[in-house]
Amino acid sequence: MRLEKALLFNPPVGMYQRGEDRCQAEVEGSSATSLRPPNDLGYIASMLRQIGVLPFIADYPAEGKQWEQFEKEFKAVQPDFVVMSITTPTIKDDMKAFSLIKRWDSNIFTIAKGAHFSTCNRDDLKEAVYDPMDVAISGEAETIMNNLILAKRQGSDLTRVRGILFRDRRGQIIQTDPESFWTDLDKIPFPARDLMKNSLYTRPDTGEPQATIQTSRGCPSQCIFCLSPLISGANLRERSVSNIVAELEECVYQYNIKNFFFRADTFTLRKSSVIELCQEIIKRKLKIAWVANSRVNTIDEERLMWMKKAGCWLVAFGIESGNDEIQKLIKKGTTRAQAIEAVSICKKIGLKTYGFFLIGFPWETREMIMDTLRLAKELRCTFSEIHIAIPYEGTELYRIVRDFGILKETAVGHNYFSNPAIDTMHVSREELMNLRKKALRSLYLNPGYIAKTLVQIRSFKELKNYTRYGIRLVKNQIKRVTPGTPGWHGADKA
Repeated sequence: MRLEKALLFNPPVGMYQRGEDRCQAEVEGSSATSLRPPNDLGYIASMLRQIGVLPFIADYPAEGKQWEQFEKEFKAVQPDFVVMSITTPTIKDDMKAFSLIKRWDSNIFTIAKGAHFSTCNRDDLKEAVYDPMDVAISGEAETIMNNLILAKRQGSDLTRVRGILFRDRRGQIIQTDPESFWTDLDKIPFPARDLMKNSLYTRPDTGEPQATIQTSRGCPSQCIFCLSPLISGANLRERSVSNIVAELEECVYQYNIKNFFFRADTFTLRKSSVIELCQEIIKRKLKIAWVANSRVNTIDEERLMWMKKAGCWLVAFGIESGNDEIQKLIKKGTTRAQAIEAVSICKKIGLKTYGFFLIGFPWETREMIMDTLRLAKELRCTFSEIHIAIPYEGTELYRIVRDFGILKETAVGHNYFSNPAIDTMHVSREELMNLRKKALRSLYLNPGYIAKTLVQIRSFKELKNYTRYGIRLVKNQIKRVTPGTPGWHGADKA
C-alpha cells in the first residue's frame, strides 16, 4: 500500500501563537512576546507516524514565506491530506490555504484544528468561506486525528469519529460527540522536533533556541474570559516527572536546545509536582534555563527557590486587573495585594517577572482601567503586557457582553492588541487602544527602565534582541487604525 503523506502547517497569515490554542495572540502586536514552536503540529505528526503516515511540518509565517512558496511546496509534497492550525482572529484569511489546495486537487482531504471549533456556533461554518474545509477538529487534535484518518482510510462513516465537525451531503454541519480528554498524558509521544526548524523559535532576550514543554493540561480556575477549561478541561492532568524530564533530555542531547518555556495553564498549581520536577532536573544535572507561568496565589518562597535552583529565570503572572472589584467580577480569585506580594518574592529571590494585564471588561470605567495601569507601573515587572479582553464564544464573558447588548461583532477577525471586539459600557475601543499604548510607553520607553535594562545586558546579541523588540514597540505605538475604516480588520497582520 502506498505510504500516505500529510502536510501539517501554519498558513502565511501573520505571526500568531497558533500552537497553544487558548492564547491565539498576535506576536508582532505584543510588547515582548516571541514566537513559539508549533507543538500542536509536532504532536499530531508523532501520532500520525504510529499509523504509517509520512508527515511534513511547515510554519510559513516563522519562515517568512508567502502564498507563492506555500503553493509551490504543497504541490511538491503532494499530500493525501493536510492539517492547518487556525486562530479565531485569522480563520477567514486562513481558509485561503484550503481554497488553493482544493483548486489544485479537490481530492486532498483538508482538516483544520484550533480552539475556535470547540466553542463556535456550528451554523457559522455554513459560510461559503469554509466550503474548502472538509473537517474541523473540536478538542485535543492529537488524540482525535488518528481515529479520523483511519476512518477516512477505511471509508467509514465519519459520524462515528468523536470530536469533529463536517458538512454532510445536504450542506448541514454535523458535530459528533466530544472525545474524552486523555488522563494519561504520558501516552502522547513527544512532538516531532525533527520536522521543525527549531532555530526559528527563540528566547526573546538572548536569541537562543527555546522549546516549549507541555507539563500539564486542564485548569480548575473559573476566569470568565479564558478558553482553557473549554478546550482542555477543568481537571488538572499532569504528565509524570520522568516523562517531562525525558523530553527535556531529548531536547538537550538530540537537538542542543537548552532554553525552555514550561507550558501549563498554571505551572505552579500543585506545589509537590513543581518541587519534584525541579529536584529531578537537578538530579539529572540538566544545565537548562526556563520560564513558567503562575497565578499570583499559587507561589511561595520555597516553590520559587526550587524553581530557581533548577534553572528558572522568569515567572509570568496572569495578574489581569488592578481593581479588586473587577477581579471578583471576572472570577479571577486573586487580589491586588497578592500580585504585589508575588512579584516582591520573585524580586527578592532574583527571578525576573512578566506581568500580564487585561483591560476592556464590560463593567470597566476609565478609572477602573487606570487602577490596572497604575498597578502595572507600581510592580515594574521585567516585562509587561496589556491585553484587551476578547469575548470568545463559549466563555462566560461572551454571554455577559451579549446580555448587556454590547456584543456587536464576534471574536472572529479581532485580536488582543490592535483590534478589540467590543467597547465596555463606559469606554470605547479607540480609548482602550490608546490607554494600552500610553501604558506601554510609560512602562518601557522611560529612561529608568531603559537604563536598568542596558545595565543587565551581557552580550552584543542581547543588545541586538532588545533593540529589535524596542523597535517593534515603537512601530506599534505609531500605528493608527480606526474601527470601521478600511484596514481595520486584520490591520496589524505581519
